[in-house]
Amino acid sequence: MKILHIQQYYNEKMGYQENILPYYQKKLGHEVVLITSTRSDGFNNDSRVKKEAEFEENGFIVKRKKIKGEFKRRFVIFDDLYKILDDEKPDYIFHHSVTSPSIKTVSRYKQNNPHVFIAVDNHADLNISGRNKLWKLFYYNLFWKYIISKHDKFIDIYFGVTPSRCLFLEEELGVRVDKIKLLPIGADVDNADVTITKEKLLEKYDIDKNCIIVTHGGKITPEKQIDRIILAFKRVNNPNIRLVLFGDIQDKKVETLIKTDSRIQFIGWLDRKDTLALLKHSDIGIWNTQHTTLLEDCVAVGLPLLLRYYGSTSHLIDRTGLFLYEGSIREIYEKLLILIENKHLLEKFKQNAFNLCNLLSYENIAFESIEYTKDLRAKETHKKFMSVEYSDDNYLNFRVINRM
Repeated sequence: MKILHIQQYYNEKMGYQENILPYYQKKLGHEVVLITSTRSDGFNNDSRVKKEAEFEENGFIVKRKKIKGEFKRRFVIFDDLYKILDDEKPDYIFHHSVTSPSIKTVSRYKQNNPHVFIAVDNHADLNISGRNKLWKLFYYNLFWKYIISKHDKFIDIYFGVTPSRCLFLEEELGVRVDKIKLLPIGADVDNADVTITKEKLLEKYDIDKNCIIVTHGGKITPEKQIDRIILAFKRVNNPNIRLVLFGDIQDKKVETLIKTDSRIQFIGWLDRKDTLALLKHSDIGIWNTQHTTLLEDCVAVGLPLLLRYYGSTSHLIDRTGLFLYEGSIREIYEKLLILIENKHLLEKFKQNAFNLCNLLSYENIAFESIEYTKDLRAKETHKKFMSVEYSDDNYLNFRVINRM
């Protein structure tokens, strides 16, 4: 098939779903093109505005197209998207984001070309979207719910990329549950083959090679409560552990706390290669608030996790780590101590990681994304991770983390 992805904002050389899923679909033998705008998210001080261009990334073609305007960081308004679709003549359109005006153009194209399979995915959940009640009501529950209802008959399937993002489609946007399937953000196994040795990596960043390494990374903002990780870590009375933080610090409290314990190291922004290497060579990864695609990278390299349980992480531990249910300093400390003092448990978690990685590998996710064009019934990942054993949507904080 010819698969056409439509992505509002595209960030080159990153590890997001839109950078990786098309590569694995191409690997399965399909022709894959991604249409995006002349805008990115501007990470690491990069310019948001890009030139109109066509280039290859990860083996598939990316085409940056002009826009008429944008609702900054939410969606763009493409310039003549219908003509682009008509020129490309796809068999399968994978539209990233259910709340973008381009969904109207895609629906019109489907109306005129009924053989085309249309999949729309959703990356919003109540933890990151619609946190203001009035905004949620008017923007999601009224405006977008109405727009989606007008175009629903042209959409074959809706994918939620986590369990709670499946719920968001149903509960906030009014999509029928039988049209919603879990297609998780995957683990990039092909690119998780780390070549740099642990000794070389630790030497590069001046990290003690004889210590247990606990790591956390990403955009370090106040709402992510990294200060709690640091305060919990400081209570661990063990000189042979290191807390290694990486990414972009946007929290003054964290900057101050790092200086209070010589066992804490901040090593700055890492490229994708060194990010995967650090995760691979660490002993414990800890994320105490919301989902980040770094978690799927942890799955790809088999890193045991301490992870906050809610609807966008509930599928990411399967006897491969421990969940945090409150995220308090005491809970983080106690569960961190369990892992540090029980190395056999860490080894068991690493052994179990193989099975979870196979199921959540992008190779399997890409395969399922194609299988849905033949049969809309739930596939293996949906059946397993949408079950109450993994996704307990009656849990108080399943939809929204209580940030205490």
